[in-house]
Amino acid sequence: GFVVDRYHCKIGFRSIEIRNRELLINGRPVLLFGVNRHDHSETGGKSVTREEIHRDLTLMKQYNFNAVRTAHYPNDPYLYDLADEIGLYVVDEANIECHGHYDMICREDSFSLPMLDRAQRMVVRDQNHPCVIGWSLGNEAGYGANHAMMYNWIKTYDSSRFVQYEGSNRPIWGQLPHVYDRVDSFTDVICPMYPSIDEIIEWAYITAPKLNEQRPFIMCEYAHAMGNSSGSLSDYWDVIKKAHGLQGGFIWDWIDQGILMKDENGREWHAYGGDFGEASHDANFNINGMISPNRRPHPAMIEFKKCAQPVDFEFSWLGDGQLELRIVNRRYFTTLDDITVVWALRVNGFVVETKALAFPTVLPQKSAEVDGASILQALAHHNIQQLISDGDSEIHLDFSASILGATLGATSERVEVASDQITLSTQGKKKSKLPYPKHLILCQNNDKGRLVKAEPDSMSLTANGFTISLVDGSFIYQSVTDSTKPIVSSLQPNLFRAGTDNDGVKQLGDQFFDKSKPLGLWLTLGLDCTTLEDLDVTLSSKKINFSGDAMDFPSVVTKASIFGNPRRRKYEGISLAEKLEDSSTSSVKLGKWEQQVTMVGNGSVYVEITLDLKESLRDLPRVGLQFTSPCMGKACFFANGPHENYSDRRYSAHAGVYEVDTPSSLDTYVVPQEQGNRTGLRWLFLYQSSSSDNAGRSKEATEVEEDSIANLVANKTGILILPEDLVEFTTSRFTDAEVFAARHVNDLIPPNNDEYYVRLDVAQRGLGTGSCGPQTLEKYTIHGGTYRIAFWLKPVGYD
Repeated sequence: GFVVDRYHCKIGFRSIEIRNRELLINGRPVLLFGVNRHDHSETGGKSVTREEIHRDLTLMKQYNFNAVRTAHYPNDPYLYDLADEIGLYVVDEANIECHGHYDMICREDSFSLPMLDRAQRMVVRDQNHPCVIGWSLGNEAGYGANHAMMYNWIKTYDSSRFVQYEGSNRPIWGQLPHVYDRVDSFTDVICPMYPSIDEIIEWAYITAPKLNEQRPFIMCEYAHAMGNSSGSLSDYWDVIKKAHGLQGGFIWDWIDQGILMKDENGREWHAYGGDFGEASHDANFNINGMISPNRRPHPAMIEFKKCAQPVDFEFSWLGDGQLELRIVNRRYFTTLDDITVVWALRVNGFVVETKALAFPTVLPQKSAEVDGASILQALAHHNIQQLISDGDSEIHLDFSASILGATLGATSERVEVASDQITLSTQGKKKSKLPYPKHLILCQNNDKGRLVKAEPDSMSLTANGFTISLVDGSFIYQSVTDSTKPIVSSLQPNLFRAGTDNDGVKQLGDQFFDKSKPLGLWLTLGLDCTTLEDLDVTLSSKKINFSGDAMDFPSVVTKASIFGNPRRRKYEGISLAEKLEDSSTSSVKLGKWEQQVTMVGNGSVYVEITLDLKESLRDLPRVGLQFTSPCMGKACFFANGPHENYSDRRYSAHAGVYEVDTPSSLDTYVVPQEQGNRTGLRWLFLYQSSSSDNAGRSKEATEVEEDSIANLVANKTGILILPEDLVEFTTSRFTDAEVFAARHVNDLIPPNNDEYYVRLDVAQRGLGTGSCGPQTLEKYTIHGGTYRIAFWLKPVGYD
């Protein structure tokens, strides 16, 4: 009569069906916004705490993931309990992987019972968890009779869930490209890994209809997140959301598997393959997560959150006091009643007004019309129609949807789960060639009669206490009152970037010869060390139009040839670069460079550069320039942001004015590589900050408090950079070559000088996912040709 043991579990009810090329959960074709998760702790390795599991799953919810694949083994029971509680679908995977014996174990009789045993123990243990919607037979273990046995046992024991296995869509032998017409394919879901966008389009519109395929297409792995990666996430999801039968997938993978270390100076870094003295390793190939080892989200997480957001907005402004606004519920089973929406009106990037937006109950997979009266009032109050008619302003309307973090198992603070930006206008066609913002800055204090002095012997220009001196094809721009610290110097062409892992894993030497990885080619061309040769420097003049009144101002024109110098720089310990030792060391002519520098009466400088690169150059990392400036402490910019973004990972980046502390280190990624880029730069202001401004320095860019550029620059000292056309930009304390030479973040020691590198690019190569999967799409690559970049330099506060 005594109780000797007790066990309890929470259960749930739901239906899972596969019909007409769809996975139906409770009758709905739910898209799986999934991620693969390995157990990992930066301090405990494979021994993870409940707190770390909790952090993982709540982060997934906050960033709109709705599914997790337990790659490649069943997880701690706590994970399933928590997934039941907070609402995450789970694909539970058997602990079977034999990559090194891919075709053998799956066919070997002696392994049949051990494989079956692992599948049985997983299913019996986890069968009562409603979060588990499917079972996986393992990963990269070939495909043979042993898998068929596992499949049949599971389907006999538990017919309520689907069973998947990626290997069943490979050829009979070898891990060769996927085949989708195998008649002996024991999988309820077509679940390939790393298909290209073209491949999934072909399957959806050609292959599946031809085969009368009834199973859905759910990628077990895609968008390999190694280092600065996850390019084209929005391109994938644009196709998935439109094509019948495509139902999502699981990103590879969740967390960078690095081990926390400290050097002799107390600086933290993360160890990976090869850091423990082992001879056989894959370097940093397990540093491939959406979050860092300390569970800090990488910028790609923000991009994914946007792709998977549960709320969308449809907006149309008809003018004359009329607009149409609808809110769209992308959820499958619940309303949006738990969500708060706020709108913000931006004028030239600055937020001028923001308010909460009331909206009616919106049923799942439905939309509803919203009363936009408060928005109309704001548009009228700020005279937006007139600003648009004048053609001098950019107007954006932002939407942000948030939810209480407690409902996601996180903090009590609100968490943004959706955002959108509507462009009401871009700048109209300007009557003059003045860049944005018109008149306000460049015309400020411009005395048309003020003399600009040109010195032919020294090739220098002077006006209003500022001077430009031409040196070795570059120039030094400085204030006469403080000649010890040039405002701008060392301007030069920049065609290299510190390779991302997708460009080529720099610590894997064999990737130098991999034609799908461009990094080896970049080093062969000497893009990491370019020089200007055959210089021709002459005095000239240029007409500048201030408010419709064109005037001639003196300028200096520099023409030169651009040469790459392979092996000029040494990268000790970087295996890929060391493969260059046997290659040619002669300089490579890359193209031509023409630079015209013009100074106007108030000391501002107009720089116009043309890069004419040889047409034979293919798949370049970037086309742009770099210069140095004193480390000002703060960077404020009007660009797409606030977070890091690239041409193929900018869906989540919204145009606005943001500021960030200038970084003294580069620690976004475990392995130092290209980072920190922003697209769509309208202007950049680098300015000195007080000691109080530096208290509690943040690594993340934030919204500025000012409401106009005039208020922003008031009482500050710095340099304003105004491109004539939209460009991309990066700022750093390190050169690309220095970043490329570093294996760990603690290798990058800030220099003793105060130089700060500013990079302006006409274009930079997209990111892609080429470390394990498709390379950067052609539309995001850069080839030889003629490129032009022009910008103003305006000193502020030097009076």
